[in-house]
Amino acid sequence: MSSLENKDNILDNSVDNSAENNAEATAAPSVPVETPQTDSEQQPAPSAETTTQPEEKAYSHLSREELVAELGGLIENAKASTVGEIKNAVEAIKQAFYKHQKEQNSVQDKGEEEVVEKITDSVEEKLKELLGKYKEIKASANAMLAEQKDKNLKLKEEILAKLEELTNSTEDLSTTIPAFRKLQQEWKNIGQIPQSAVNEIWKTYNKYQEKFYDLIKINNELREYDFKKNLELKNALCLAAEKLEEEPNAVTAFNTLQKLHEEWRETGPVAKEDREPLWNRFKEASSKINKKHQAYFESLKEHEEENLRLKTAICEKLEAIDTESLKTPKQWQAKIEEILALQEEWKKIGFATKKTNAKIYRRFREACDKFFKAKNSFYKGLKEEMANNLAKRKELLERVEALKETENWREAADKVKEIQKEWRTIGMTVKKHADEVWEKFSAACDYIFEQKNKLSEEQNAVEKENLAQKQAMVEKAKAFVPTGDRNNDVAALKEIMAEFDKIGFVPIKDKNAVNNEFKHAIDAQFDIVFDRRPKDGISDKAPVDNKYLKEYNALKKEIASYENNILFLTSSSKKGNSLVDEMNKKIESLKEKLAELSNKL
Repeated sequence: MSSLENKDNILDNSVDNSAENNAEATAAPSVPVETPQTDSEQQPAPSAETTTQPEEKAYSHLSREELVAELGGLIENAKASTVGEIKNAVEAIKQAFYKHQKEQNSVQDKGEEEVVEKITDSVEEKLKELLGKYKEIKASANAMLAEQKDKNLKLKEEILAKLEELTNSTEDLSTTIPAFRKLQQEWKNIGQIPQSAVNEIWKTYNKYQEKFYDLIKINNELREYDFKKNLELKNALCLAAEKLEEEPNAVTAFNTLQKLHEEWRETGPVAKEDREPLWNRFKEASSKINKKHQAYFESLKEHEEENLRLKTAICEKLEAIDTESLKTPKQWQAKIEEILALQEEWKKIGFATKKTNAKIYRRFREACDKFFKAKNSFYKGLKEEMANNLAKRKELLERVEALKETENWREAADKVKEIQKEWRTIGMTVKKHADEVWEKFSAACDYIFEQKNKLSEEQNAVEKENLAQKQAMVEKAKAFVPTGDRNNDVAALKEIMAEFDKIGFVPIKDKNAVNNEFKHAIDAQFDIVFDRRPKDGISDKAPVDNKYLKEYNALKKEIASYENNILFLTSSSKKGNSLVDEMNKKIESLKEKLAELSNKL
């Protein structure tokens, strides 16, 4: 009997498996029931909403170039038969790469002339090329898998045919049991088959197993031993499922639960009285994990919808920016800082829903690109304008430098003032060049004003000396005492007048006062010499004398006017300019006429 028990041990793993499957098939739809799948890969793949994102931790520290090199190494060694082993690594590298690229696309420099540009380079092109190769290998793998599944189906159909023969065989159990055990092992070693045939094939396989067990009538003691062993295994699975409730990560708990269900299906049956309570316990623990998993994804969906709302608000802010209203670098810089702040805010927000995440990112990227394109256009135009302004300022600098060669510093100073006014009307230039041109321009202006001030100081000293001399002549005219000899007195007064006229310029503020004082003093002496003092308030001046005196005074005023004007035109040059020469000739001519009138008087 010992030999028979050893032989039958493997058979008991499947005894009443169908009955237990029927009892346990009442699980909720969200709980994977004990379907007749022998391979974890035969299980339905988790939906797109419940798959976990690949880990990036192993690759987040690598640069974009290093990530591409890592991906190249994986794909170079990959084969169609092993492509599934690198799936998670490929996805993690891809996400880490575009995370790096996203960060580099957002902000590079806040400088006034720097722009956050979109990265499109050879590194990304290489990544896309490698991903394309990966897709080709994966497609080849899928084709091979489909072909292999068809082959596996034929192999299992062959085993079913052999099982059918065994169930109808009349041979001794010592022969049929090893043959049956061998067929079970072969069945287990066969891989996946097309999903559409799984249930039907498994039902047929189970039918033949049950039929074979009914035929061989396994020993009850051996049967109870296997039930006990399976009970221990399934109790351990229940305990493991119940402990999963303590797992904080709902996705990890759910994935672990799937593995527990696979183990449950691979574990043989238990005693009939234990089947339903045991399955209910396992199902209840599974239900809690499923609910937790579902709640997690519902919460995640709500969070993603909130992220979508926040990202949409940022896009609306970006799209509302009116770049046409930005006219100055200061306005642009303020708006750039606002954009960079929005980009930082964007990076802090998590993913939106899978359906909208790529779309909202494209909208955000397009709004940023539009702004920075307008910014680049503005600064390009600004550079051209600043270059033109620099050329204008250099031209003004040349004009001021040319004035340094003149000898008429007063005129040069007046021209410099006009040039300075023109300088202030020119817009901004590049600071690096503007400072250099300004220093030269300022130095040239200062030089001209210094020369003009030196001339003015010298002229002021001379004019003050001349004022003192003219005031002395005024006193001399007042102190003149007529001798009674008219001709001699007139000649003496003319000499005093000539001496007065020979004296140069006086300060313009004192000119009229000293001239008028001298004129009154001379006129008073002439009145005495010609006996023109008024009688009874009525002037007794001769008409002819009055006529000459008016003409004489008019000429003196005209000469004084010319002399006053020439004060502002006098050049320090010995030759002088043409205008000064012309005015000097005019003054000499007027003085000759004045001398003639003086003789007549």
